Amino acid sequence: MKTFASKKDEKYYYNHQASEEEFLIWYKQQEHPQYESPSLTVDDVLLCYNKKEDALKVLLVQRDTNPYKNSWALPGGFVNPNESTEMSCIRETKEETGVLITLDQIQQLHAFSEPNRDPRGWVVTVSYLAFIGEEPLTAGDDAKTARWFDIRRENNRLFLTSENVQIILDLKTGESLGPDRLAFDHNLIIWTAFLQVLNRMEHDPKILQVLGDDFTITEARKVFAKFLGEDFKRIDHSNFKKAMLRYFVEIGERPVGIGRPSKIYRLDEQVLTKNKIEN
Repeated sequence: MKTFASKKDEKYYYNHQASEEEFLIWYKQQEHPQYESPSLTVDDVLLCYNKKEDALKVLLVQRDTNPYKNSWALPGGFVNPNESTEMSCIRETKEETGVLITLDQIQQLHAFSEPNRDPRGWVVTVSYLAFIGEEPLTAGDDAKTARWFDIRRENNRLFLTSENVQIILDLKTGESLGPDRLAFDHNLIIWTAFLQVLNRMEHDPKILQVLGDDFTITEARKVFAKFLGEDFKRIDHSNFKKAMLRYFVEIGERPVGIGRPSKIYRLDEQVLTKNKIEN
C-alpha cells in the first residue's frame, strides 16, 4: 500500500493517477457517510380510447390491502432489486390488471418524491405513461378489482367516472374534489399526465396511439377534443389536417357509412422514434 504525506495527497492520487482497479480497492476501504435509502415504486397511467363510445379512459385498480384499502389507484408497486423501473412497470401492470404492455408503449412521465406521499415511509415513485387499446381486465396481486374509468373534461375540472364512482380533479391545482378520492398522490400523477398530453399533443401527437394502427382525421380530432374539453366539431377539419399531416402517413381509405370513404392514416414511425428518444 502506498504511503502519502497527507489525506489530500492520497485522495488526489487515487482519483487522478491510479488505475481504476486500484481506485476501486481504495474506495471500498474508505469510510463513507451513511444515508437513508428510500423505497422505489412505479405508478402507471394507461390511457385508451373507445371509438364506439367516443370515450377517453384511464385504467384504475381498487386496492385490496392497507394503506388506502378499497381506494382507487393507478396500477403499480415496488421495484424489485433485479429489475429496472421500466420492467417493473410492465410486470406490475400485468400482475394487477392482466394487461400486457411493452417497452415500445411506455414513456417515463415524472418522478414523485414529496415527503410523506406514502404513509408507509419514504417512498419515491417513477410514473409511466402508456397509450393502448381498451383491453379486458383481470384483477390480481394487491388489487380487488380493475376498471376502465371514463375521463371527461368540463372547463377546469376533470371527471373520472365508472359506475357509481366519480373522482373529480381540479385542473388548475391537481387537487381532488368530492368524496371519492384516489390513493396516495395519484391525483397529482394523473393530473401531470393529462397536462403533459394536452401541452404536447399538437407537436407530439403520440396520444393518437390510443386509436390503434390507423385512424381518420375525424377520429384524431375527437381524441384531441377530449383533452380540450370541447365538441370535436369545434376543431376545424381543414386546419387540423393541415397542421397535423406532417406527423401522419396516408395508408388508404375506409368506408364510413353513406358518402365517400374517408382517408386513413397512421403515425409516422420517425416521429414515434424521435419522441421515444426524447423521453
